[in-house]
Amino acid sequence: MQTRIKIGEKIYNIEISEITENLLKVRIDDKDYFFTKNEFGGIIPVEKESIDFGVLTKESEVIWETLAEKEIKSPIAGTISAIYVKEGDKIRPNQKVATLISMKMENEIISETSGVVKEIKVKENQFVKSNDVLIVLE
Repeated sequence: MQTRIKIGEKIYNIEISEITENLLKVRIDDKDYFFTKNEFGGIIPVEKESIDFGVLTKESEVIWETLAEKEIKSPIAGTISAIYVKEGDKIRPNQKVATLISMKMENEIISETSGVVKEIKVKENQFVKSNDVLIVLE
């Protein structure tokens, strides 16, 4: 489920996905948060590092697919000034994949996950909007 909410003057893009019956992933703008239910049915936050995916044997592939974003999106509107990867490249978390210029400032686009570049959907000097898909991963 995707939605936008406004708190004060700030607008937040929110995406909620159920990974398992007791595990939710909530993405607010470009940051992921995880929640589970406690023994009373209340929703409590959990750290991604504390999630034991090993016990979720038959669902673990689906969960990893859900957790690993397959698209790198533009966080803001601007112009792509450089692309540092090409199709077929293996990328890792925290790797710079592109630079975007917005409001006369250079913004590094950083991968949050590892994968292989399947498709680059933009070119240098192309204008993109916030949330446009820049790179698709396998």
